[in-house]
Amino acid sequence: MRKTISILLFFVLILTGCSKPEEKKSESTLPKEPKTLQTLQDNVLTIMAKIDLMPSINTAIENRNKLMEISFQKEKELASLSEDRLPEKDREKTPEDMEKDTVKISNYIINTNIYPSLLVEDIESINKLEKDKLKSKLEEYWLDIDKDLVDIHKDWNTVQSSMSEVSADPEQIKNFETNLNSLTDSVAKYNIFDSLIYANNMTKYLSSFKQYFKTNTNNDIDIAKYSVRKIVLLCDMENYEEALTTVNNISELVNSNAQTYSKEKEKFAKLKYSMQSLQKSIENKNLKLVQINAPIVISNLNEFIQKGTSED
Repeated sequence: MRKTISILLFFVLILTGCSKPEEKKSESTLPKEPKTLQTLQDNVLTIMAKIDLMPSINTAIENRNKLMEISFQKEKELASLSEDRLPEKDREKTPEDMEKDTVKISNYIINTNIYPSLLVEDIESINKLEKDKLKSKLEEYWLDIDKDLVDIHKDWNTVQSSMSEVSADPEQIKNFETNLNSLTDSVAKYNIFDSLIYANNMTKYLSSFKQYFKTNTNNDIDIAKYSVRKIVLLCDMENYEEALTTVNNISELVNSNAQTYSKEKEKFAKLKYSMQSLQKSIENKNLKLVQINAPIVISNLNEFIQKGTSED
């Protein structure tokens, strides 16, 4: 459990809270949301999943390498008993040799913060991460993330050009870029936790950008999901007080649209009860329960993400 964090990073996390949506123009007058904006958001969520899986991947690689070493040592022992070493095709594989070929990331999911909360987004690029063939070294995974970041910078350049046409808030744009640059620096240092914070902050601003376009999704729900992930990170830092404030902000945000969302009574009830469970787990300072309840809340929030599901 994390007990310390830099003061600067702490305030970055606190200041990017769950805010109420800003006043918007009539949606009929807005331009259509550029596809790159949603693509960028999905890619940021994917990079978060990849980063959060790093400890699990490292454990899987270490176990695979141990099995390979045991197999190699047994092979040497057998070879020393005979002058002639059998050809590869004639040698029987040891149990360890066979087991190393079946080592999967999915068997070693440990020490994750928000990976379960990202899985419920049902994004293909996230769903397949556990199923990918295990690479040789952990550095290869960080290299993949570096490549992803290059693509994110390119996509942001495209999105930014669209933002210039709708008079987007320059402060929001600046904040997004600050977090993107901080994420890039943090990934270069292989800093998992800081990278998760910066990437999650980016999802908040991406959700806010959607208010400038005609979109099929509810921006307040997207921002609420960002705040749920933020809660998990705050609890990992043992900052349960700020986590409680954040969950209360989510409740206010959802309740401000209760007249709309409560039309689907069963779904709205599930959402309220899941948020109450999350709040209790925060009050009890139980990180494990927070990590279990957070994806449940996000899954229930997803029931209202499409505007068509909350409108007549």
